Amino acid sequence: MFRFIEYLERFWALLSFYLPSHLFVENNKDKNILIVPGFLAGRSYYSRLKSNLDNLGFKVGILSTLRNPVSLEEAVQYLASQILTAPNEVTLIAHNTGGLLVLILPDEARRKVKRLITLGTPFHGSDRFTNTRQSYWGYESDWVKTNYKNALFFPLFQPLSAIEDFSFPPQESTEFGQGRDLWFDIPGNYNLVRRNENIRTLREFLGTPKDSIITQSSPKANPEFAVPKKIEVDFSKYEPSVYKKNQKQLAVKKKSAVKKAKLAQKTKPAAKPKAKKKSNKR
Repeated sequence: MFRFIEYLERFWALLSFYLPSHLFVENNKDKNILIVPGFLAGRSYYSRLKSNLDNLGFKVGILSTLRNPVSLEEAVQYLASQILTAPNEVTLIAHNTGGLLVLILPDEARRKVKRLITLGTPFHGSDRFTNTRQSYWGYESDWVKTNYKNALFFPLFQPLSAIEDFSFPPQESTEFGQGRDLWFDIPGNYNLVRRNENIRTLREFLGTPKDSIITQSSPKANPEFAVPKKIEVDFSKYEPSVYKKNQKQLAVKKKSAVKKAKLAQKTKPAAKPKAKKKSNKR
């Protein structure tokens, strides 16, 4: 039943992408939250998320994405032109691959954004894009490796995902997401913006417009912070297939070590019995 609902969600996302309303572009001058749609998901697909955030007191806008952009640069420029109509210190909620588009926003548009929240963005890429027009988003592609850290240029970056489809390991997420990460209970990239439980979690995370957004304070100038620490996260070793392969290799090595130890024990020469000391007694 859960899978059936998920397939319906995907179908509705694709259908809304081809509705005429998806290409409608609105002025965002009074908005404080902008939603960036994911791959093949239309604007109206995010109406439930928008209405929930509107009820909290936010002013929410849903951006439009090009259906058949000539290039990735054209798609990003189209997105940037809409963000530029928003006031300064706007919050971006980028769903799925919308988070990858945001990574290469031109500086003028990026400076408008104070807070970037990504929902299920595949920061290490995805196999579904391999050998397609979007091959630059393929798993561990050069594009992904080059650009994924650009998210850290935003004053506040908060990558959120479902616990079962996280795109980065929980152990390392505190480095990548500045220690403010959230794991949704219900998996599925489309479920993140449609299921009531996930929307409620996101509402609690956002708070209300009256709540102040606390960004990391800059460290004081002293020798300890003179040179910024370089963040190096190896995502590949946490990919499920690689992790399983490593576990199998460890198991084989362990068995081999046990066999060698047993063999060494068997082939070890027996200790010679100690010779009895001759008695000097007559």
